[in-house]
Amino acid sequence: MTNKRYIYEKTYSTSNENDLHDTFYLQDNDFSSKNLTNENNAYSGMPLPTEMHYIPNNNNNNQIPYNSYNEEFQSFDTFDIEKKKFQDEILNQYNLMYDKLQEKYTNLTNKNLNQNQIIIKKLKNEIREMNDINQKQQSKIESQEQIINKLQQSLKNLENDKDELDIENYNLLQKNAKLENQLENFIQQNDGKFQIVDDEQNHIVILNSDISELNYKLKKFITNLKQDVVINIEKVKKLLLIYKCQTRNLNQKDDRLFIQAILQRHVIETIFEYANEYFKSTGCHYHLEADIIKNETLLSLLLSHSSKCRVGNDEVTRLGSTKLRQQIYSILNNRGFSDILGVDKATYEHPFITYNKGQLNKVINELRIIEDDQKKIASDNLAADIIREVIKIFWFRLKVQEPVVQYLWIPKDSKLDKSFMEGNNLDDNVNSTVDLCYFPLIGRDLNSNNRKIYFPAKVFIKSTSNV
Repeated sequence: MTNKRYIYEKTYSTSNENDLHDTFYLQDNDFSSKNLTNENNAYSGMPLPTEMHYIPNNNNNNQIPYNSYNEEFQSFDTFDIEKKKFQDEILNQYNLMYDKLQEKYTNLTNKNLNQNQIIIKKLKNEIREMNDINQKQQSKIESQEQIINKLQQSLKNLENDKDELDIENYNLLQKNAKLENQLENFIQQNDGKFQIVDDEQNHIVILNSDISELNYKLKKFITNLKQDVVINIEKVKKLLLIYKCQTRNLNQKDDRLFIQAILQRHVIETIFEYANEYFKSTGCHYHLEADIIKNETLLSLLLSHSSKCRVGNDEVTRLGSTKLRQQIYSILNNRGFSDILGVDKATYEHPFITYNKGQLNKVINELRIIEDDQKKIASDNLAADIIREVIKIFWFRLKVQEPVVQYLWIPKDSKLDKSFMEGNNLDDNVNSTVDLCYFPLIGRDLNSNNRKIYFPAKVFIKSTSNV
């Protein structure tokens, strides 16, 4: 065994319990680096385990004895036990409190649930009762609507029947007047008083009948503006300015008759524009009517000059221009703007009618919209007849008469005169004035006091008290 003695110390620092470490050192200074020639020599000089013993270092005041260290650890164990005990106690109290709250919550939930179920059941019963009441009311409403629809349809049919009966009655009156006139002529002939009876009265009767039929077609073309018809109020208001009518806030229901009147005036004026444009052009096959009128005017003027500028006293020359005019316009009245007969004997509609009926339908359909398809088709189909009849009456028929018959639009603000005016809203107010003339006055010498009226003007009046 070696004679060297090693000292082993176990130290513990109070500042840090982990600073526990072992210290080895030689008792004398014989163990030095110079004696350690190699690693094996160093370990060969280590003492045997039986030679090692613990020597406390009393010189270091910061070291804690080993026994004190054990006591400290025992106090930590006691603290852990107390801590766990305290935690268990808190956990038990928490669980107890949680159970109480859970029980209270369950009780409240069950109570609210029962109350809600009662309320829901009550509401369901009320809703069921309301649904029953609504269903009964709805059934009653549907029943009432069916009755109203039937009554409206019946009223509509009655209005249509009335219009047709009015036209038929008027035509019968005209035919009756014509037959009475023929009877009077026959009686005169049988009395031996042979005389040529002037046909003027017959022409006037037929003219009145044709004008009445035209007004009926215009009314059907415009429609009654009730069911399935919507008025474009903004566009109709612009017509008030064109025809200088009294400014007003239009309403389809309250102003239906006035809107009918202004639409009729606009339709007639629009056809007048078409005709004026047509008769300016000549030289084409479909301008035959315009060529005839142009040449009639020239030939009548020449015949009139021959009567005045050539010596003679015969009746034929004096009446030549008048008879020529009457015959030519009678021919135009009979065949003007009829279907054209082609080279291959096929017939087709006059181009003037074909084009302008489309234009007229476009104009009127922008002012009033017919929602029922069949009703719209029936209205559109009237356009061709209306254009043809307007031109025949105002361009041809009036010039068949001798002297030539005139027409006149009654000016706005003219005083109402029922002797040659009629309309839908006439009253007995002596101060009433004309707001709109929607069919012209027809007769002779219309601007004189000796005027002769063939057909009265149709007017819509306004009262001076409302101006």
